[in-house]
Amino acid sequence: MKKHYSPLGKLRIYGQLVQHRARQGHLPIYRQLLEMFALWIWRGQGPGYYHAAGFWRREIPWQDKTLHMNMREYRAEIARFNRPEYQKISQNKIPEKGILSLFGIPGTEFLGYLHKFGGMDRKGNPLRTPADLGQLIKTLSMDRICFKPAESWAGQGFASVDISSYEDTGSLKLANEEKDISIEDLFSRILKIDRGVTAVIESHFEQHEWYSHLNPSSVNTFRLWVLQTDDEINTKLGYLRIGRANSMVDNQSSGGIVASIDLESGVLGAAIDGLPTRESWSNHPDTGSPIEGQKPPFFEEAKKLAEHCISCFPGLHFAGMDVAVGENGPVIIELNVNPDREGAAFTDIPTSTVFN
Repeated sequence: MKKHYSPLGKLRIYGQLVQHRARQGHLPIYRQLLEMFALWIWRGQGPGYYHAAGFWRREIPWQDKTLHMNMREYRAEIARFNRPEYQKISQNKIPEKGILSLFGIPGTEFLGYLHKFGGMDRKGNPLRTPADLGQLIKTLSMDRICFKPAESWAGQGFASVDISSYEDTGSLKLANEEKDISIEDLFSRILKIDRGVTAVIESHFEQHEWYSHLNPSSVNTFRLWVLQTDDEINTKLGYLRIGRANSMVDNQSSGGIVASIDLESGVLGAAIDGLPTRESWSNHPDTGSPIEGQKPPFFEEAKKLAEHCISCFPGLHFAGMDVAVGENGPVIIELNVNPDREGAAFTDIPTSTVFN
């Protein structure tokens, strides 16, 4: 639910959803209300999660509904598997990028760290002013680069910038926009570096043609929950995140859609919006590309890479791995030591079964 509603407004919407699902032939109104009340009192699950998880579907067993963790339980499990003193290693993109590079994990190329006092590029040259950034851009033999806040989530602050004409015209262009911007505008207005924000600069990743057909404006990635125990490392659930038309990011919380993937067959289910409305599509709602029933290329390789990656991070035993796929195979985009709990709701896999 993207908009901010009052408590009464939310209750009204949930009531409308209950009636709508009953009219569609799912659980009757009284059963939905009874289950929502029981899960709220007994398990601490609110009606928003009930609807986002599609618990109104007749084929979802009651026991499965009770095995989805509430937020308090989920955070406790995160702390049990990921020692708090080590979590910052992945939450900041600088040490995360360093560890990935140290162990030879394929990913996007690190170009520099933009900071108004301590920024520098990969060769140690200063990267603290618009002039420094312009000098770096002139040395790059690529048409597009990407900026990410050193600490962020849900695609916030991400910028993909076309630098192909900078040396000739001194101007840049944000992806999916026609208007040129100056280096000063990028530095101050877009990235807000002069206000204390810090950013990692990376090469732009060219995704596999199959994934680009789904939505070409965003790099569409797998989110894979990987768990390392004393005995083994396994991918526990997964879904493909897909951006909407003209969006640079694929995050569901930023408007993207998600499609669960069967870990054994590698076949995608229908895409959903990930909201209490749980709107679903067999084809992409903007591009029309088929989703449901498709087998994305390199999925097995993506799982293996994600499972290998978790073992490289000390003190971390659980993560949501964001994996992109290029023409030659998968790369790690980043790790999430506290991935959205709703991932279990997207995939019909109870959270308790992930950790036990």
